[in-house]
Amino acid sequence: MIDKERICIYDYYEVLMMDTHFFKIQMPDYNLIIRGENLQIEYYDQKEIRLHGHVKVIEYDENRV
Repeated sequence: MIDKERICIYDYYEVLMMDTHFFKIQMPDYNLIIRGENLQIEYYDQKEIRLHGHVKVIEYDENRV
């Protein structure tokens, strides 16, 4: 789910990399990459993570063997 300044990600496995401009999150079949400005974790638990900030780009990278 994407809102004006917020993105909610469900059923993620792990946050692989993060800073205020870049988040890389491992999902079941791919890695989700989020680029933006002033990105920060607003909330997280075992099934959901919520990021806050100005999201510019959302892309994914398939996990291939």
